[in-house]
Parts: sequence; structure tokens; C-alpha cells
Amino acid sequence: MTTKRQEYTREFKLEAISLVVDHKRKVAEVVQSLVVGVSTSDNWIRKYKKEKQGIRPTEGLARTDNQRRIQELELKVRQLKMEKDTLKKASVLLASDSLNVYR
Repeated sequence: MTTKRQEYTREFKLEAISLVVDHKRKVAEVVQSLVVGVSTSDNWIRKYKKEKQGIRPTEGLARTDNQRRIQELELKVRQLKMEKDTLKKASVLLASDSLNVYR
């Protein structure tokens, strides 16, 4: 039988991180009060600290607002490039069709 992984909201993760990073509480104390695994909490904190240093997350959504905004903008850039490429291809096809009409 497989067990379903517990999923936590971004707000929950940020609160747990804040208790350790900002309020200087011990990880063991925080994980016990929030009923979260130590390794899970350590992962959140490690990723958060990397993001604060400007290192983008390689997977998943960012935890910091700045890194999350960067992810959103990168997605938008990818979408716009795809649209531009599609329009470029369409204009080439239309141009070649209009040349064939005059032949």
C-alpha cells in the first residue's frame, strides 16, 4: 500500500522557515510543534536561503517573492517567444501563398 505525501501550502512553508530563520527557534522545536519532518524542514530552509542569495530554484515554485516573480516573467518570455515564432512561420506561409497566386 502506498502512502500519499503530505503537501504544504507556500504560506505554511514560509511560516516554518520564518520561525527558524527570523525568530531563531531551533529546527527540532519547530518541526515538533508543526508536525513536519526534520529533513523536510531542512530542505525548505536550504532552498529558501539559496533563493535569498539569488540562486534560482531548479525545480518547483520559488519560495521568495522575488524568485517567484522571476519565474513568472521567464514563463511569460517563453510564451511570447513561441507566439512570435508561430507568427513568423505564418507570415512566411502567407507570403509564399500570395506569390503563388500571381504566378
